[in-house]
Amino acid sequence: MICIGESLPDRGTTHANVAIVGAGAVGVALAVRLSGRVGRIVLIEAGGTQFNPADNLCYFKAEQVDDPRHPPTELYRRRMLGGTTSVWGGRCIPLDPEDFLPAHDRAGWPINFAELDAHIPDALDFLDAGTPEFSAAVALPNLPVPLDRPLSDLVLDRIERYSKPTNVWRKWGENLARSRDVMIIHGAACTGVLTNAEGTQVAALELRTGTNRQHKVVAATIVLACGGLETPRLLLASRRSRSCGLGNEHDLVGRFYMTHLVSNANNAGALRFASAKTARAFDFNTTLDGVYGRRMILLSPTARRREGIPNIAFRPTRPPMDDASHRDPVLSAMFLLRSLLIPPEYARSLAAKLGGALPSGAWRDHSCNIIFDIPALFGFSIHWLRRRVLATRKLPSVFLYRKDGNYPLEFNAEHMPNADSRVLLGSEADPLGMPRLVVQWKFRYSELDSVCRAYRVLASAVAKSGLGEVQLGTDLPDSVRRALVPQGGHHLGTVRMGADAHTGVVDTNGEVWGTHGLFVAGTAIFPTSGFANPTLTAVALAFRLAEHLVGRGIM
Repeated sequence: MICIGESLPDRGTTHANVAIVGAGAVGVALAVRLSGRVGRIVLIEAGGTQFNPADNLCYFKAEQVDDPRHPPTELYRRRMLGGTTSVWGGRCIPLDPEDFLPAHDRAGWPINFAELDAHIPDALDFLDAGTPEFSAAVALPNLPVPLDRPLSDLVLDRIERYSKPTNVWRKWGENLARSRDVMIIHGAACTGVLTNAEGTQVAALELRTGTNRQHKVVAATIVLACGGLETPRLLLASRRSRSCGLGNEHDLVGRFYMTHLVSNANNAGALRFASAKTARAFDFNTTLDGVYGRRMILLSPTARRREGIPNIAFRPTRPPMDDASHRDPVLSAMFLLRSLLIPPEYARSLAAKLGGALPSGAWRDHSCNIIFDIPALFGFSIHWLRRRVLATRKLPSVFLYRKDGNYPLEFNAEHMPNADSRVLLGSEADPLGMPRLVVQWKFRYSELDSVCRAYRVLASAVAKSGLGEVQLGTDLPDSVRRALVPQGGHHLGTVRMGADAHTGVVDTNGEVWGTHGLFVAGTAIFPTSGFANPTLTAVALAFRLAEHLVGRGIM
C-alpha cells in the first residue's frame, strides 16, 4: 500500500510493528529484507515521487556552513522516494579490514570486518553491482598491468564495481507497494521521535505535511534511515523526554562528522605511464560478470602503517576541460556545451573557478581543438551514445586516452574522526518547524601532511615498479591544500557506533544507547570513513540490522 501524507487523517494514528524513516537505499533495503518477517512495516518518506528542487532547498538548506569549501547541504541530496540513488554514480567498494581496526589517531569499529563482509554479496545484488569479486586479476583477467618488478608498497589488483546505476525505488518500489504488510507514506516529514516519559523506550513518530497536517505512527521498533545530516537533526530536535535530544546524554550526536577528503580539478600530481597502452587497464571496463569495474591505485597497508598514512586511493583522470592546451576535441566540446547549457548557479561557479569570464581566445582555442579532430569527436559521440545514453547499464564516466600516457592523479582519502567536526541545531527553523543545521566541518592539518606523504610514497613505489612516473610539483603541500575539498555527498559518522554510551550514540546493532527500540541505519553510524564510497557498506549494514530485528522476534 502506498499513500500520500495529505490523505492521512489529520491528527490520526497509524500502527506498525516497525517504522522506517527514509526511503533511500538504506530504508528501502531494510523494508525489502524485513517484508513478510516482522509484521506490519511503515516506510516514511518526506518527499514525493519526483524531485522538487524548491522543496529540497527549502527543507535541507543549512542555517550556516562554516567552511566555504563544504558544499551547501541541499546539494547531493534528494528529498524523494529512492533518495540519492536517483542521481548517484553507482560506485560500489567495500571498506577494508584495516578500516575496522583501531589506529594511533582513531578508534576502530566495535564490530569486526567479517560481520559486515557477510552481507556484501546481498548488498551488491540489491544494487545491481554484480558478484563480490574485487580482484582485477579475477574480474578483469584480460587487462593485466605490465610491471618490470614485483610490487611492494603498491596495490594494483583491487577494483571498484558500478551499479547500473540503480534507483532503488524504481527497482523495488512496486513490489513494496503491492506487499500486504508494507505501508509506504510519502509527502510527510518526520519532525519528532516520541518516547516514554523517561526516554528509555521509543513510542511513536510525529509526521507533518506541507499543509501542516499532522499524523502519528506508533511502533515499538523505529529505524532512522534518513542520512548522515538528517538523522542527527531529528535526534537533536526530539527533546520532549530529554532536553539534550535523544542519544545525546554524552554530547555525541552530530559530532565526528566525516566526509571524504577528495581532490577537485586542481590535482596535486600527475602520472605518466611507461606505456600509453597501460592506461587501458585503469579505464572503465566490463568485468566477467557483465558490470563495469575500474582498477584503483592503492598503497599497501604495510606502507600506510609505516608512514602513518590514512586510507587513500588514487585514480588517473582526465585533464581539466577548461584549459584548451589539452588539445582534446572531446574535452573542448564538453567544456563549450557546459558553458552554454548548465544552469545559472553552476555557470556562476564555473566563472568563479576561472576567475571571471572565459579567458580571451578560449572559444577560439576550444573550437580549433574540435575542428582539427572531428573524426575523434564523432567516434567518441557514437561510443557515448551507445554505452551511456542508450544502455541500461551505463558507462560510469569519461576516461580519455592520452597519446603521451600522462594523466592528472585524483585522490580520495579517509577523513579522520574529529569531535570538533560536527553538525548542530541552529536558531532558524524550516517551514515545518524543524531547526536548521549549523555545519562545522573540520579536518586536521596533519591530514594534509599525510596526503603529501602518500603522494611521495606513491611516486617512489611507481618508479620502482616500472609502472611509470609520478610527477609532483615543488609546492606539494600548497597544491594539496588547494586541491582538497570535502566529498559533498558523503555525510558520515554523526551518530557513530560505539562499544558503550561514552564512545558512541548507538550500539553494535545500531540501537540508540538508553532508548530501547530506537535504531539508526546508514552512513551516520560509521565510526571511520575509509576511502570507499559508503553506499555499499550502508546497505550491507542495513541487511545486518534486518537480521538482528528478525532475531528479536518482532511481530
